[in-house]
Amino acid sequence: MENKESRHIERSSNKWSKISIESASAILTWFLVSGSALYFMLKSTQISNTQSAIAACLFISYLVFWLLLSRQAEYKNESTVRSLLLLATFVNVIAIYFTVPFVYTAIFMIIWSAALPYFIKAKTAFLISPLWSCALYFVYAYYWGFSGMAVSAMLFWTFNLFALVMVNTAIKEKESREKVEMINLELLSTQQLLEQAAEQAERVRIARNIHDLLGHHLTALTINLQVAGRQIEQLEVPSSSESSKEAIKGSIEQCHSLSKLLLSDVREAVSDIRTKSSLNLEKTILAITSRLPNIKVSLDYPDNIVINDVNTADVLTRCIQESITNAIKHSQSKSIHIAFAQTSEQVTLSIKADLSRPVKSMKTTSNPSFQLGNGLLGMQERLKQMNGTVTFDLSNEAFTTDISIPVLDHD
Repeated sequence: MENKESRHIERSSNKWSKISIESASAILTWFLVSGSALYFMLKSTQISNTQSAIAACLFISYLVFWLLLSRQAEYKNESTVRSLLLLATFVNVIAIYFTVPFVYTAIFMIIWSAALPYFIKAKTAFLISPLWSCALYFVYAYYWGFSGMAVSAMLFWTFNLFALVMVNTAIKEKESREKVEMINLELLSTQQLLEQAAEQAERVRIARNIHDLLGHHLTALTINLQVAGRQIEQLEVPSSSESSKEAIKGSIEQCHSLSKLLLSDVREAVSDIRTKSSLNLEKTILAITSRLPNIKVSLDYPDNIVINDVNTADVLTRCIQESITNAIKHSQSKSIHIAFAQTSEQVTLSIKADLSRPVKSMKTTSNPSFQLGNGLLGMQERLKQMNGTVTFDLSNEAFTTDISIPVLDHD
């Protein structure tokens, strides 16, 4: 049987297959362009073998730079390394222009420009796109002396724009899908809480009716039987009727004992109903995390966790959602651990997300330059309204969120 205190949810994603298809298509394009260019250069009597060898080295270095630029694994100095690789790939293409006398090598620039929207804003890329298109014109028009390069450069510029538009559209669609998915998760968690809140309200209503109606009548019956027992003791009867008096007294005492036992059972049943009316936050969390792609979530939810207040459950759920969103969006975490604990006065929650890449946009005690984003500020505000607290801790390995909130009873 699955351990309740350590639930692991893993979901594979088609992200890797998509990346492999993109990589395969880019490599195939590189192979056809570079292979055909080398073939024509070797067959030409006007091009030396040295020039062909330099071209081959440039083609290979371009492939290496592009693979390093587009890899998913994070670098130690992510931003700096990516920028240098982007620049190196661009310089490599310009070197190919000066080495290979074939205009269609500009396809390498189109592949390069398709990577730009991942590093700079699409609007900026559109504005500066004529610059690298002009490089094609100047090199082949003045260095190689080709005619009609203005038209060729214009055509390749439109191809660059097409690549930028398509990639930017794909990025926006991906972001939109992620937003829609997060909204769906919020709706799903809200639905779960509403269903449990409705069940809780019905249990509490039944418990109140049993306590107020049946409990009241049983209490009155117990008191009346006790009074009747005392009255029968004070009743004077002839000696011939003494045995009947004792029999009646015994029956009254027996009824009194049964009524007290029944009243005790009713109170126990009411307490049991109220205890079982607590919200099962574990079910809500599992409903959220079961649909997360390419991420492993472990949940520790002990059996002694009792959350009766709907607002408390809602705040904790929103905090978990926000933490998961930040972990995926800002650090691309592949593993998140959620742990609950409870004392007589408060519920504590710890959310630990591993860091697949550095995060520099938040301020914590251990990292004063770390600035809180809107999501985490909203988390602080929600908990403050519930007299709760939250602390954030950033290390090289993980980002940890520790939450404490008072235990409230459902009214």
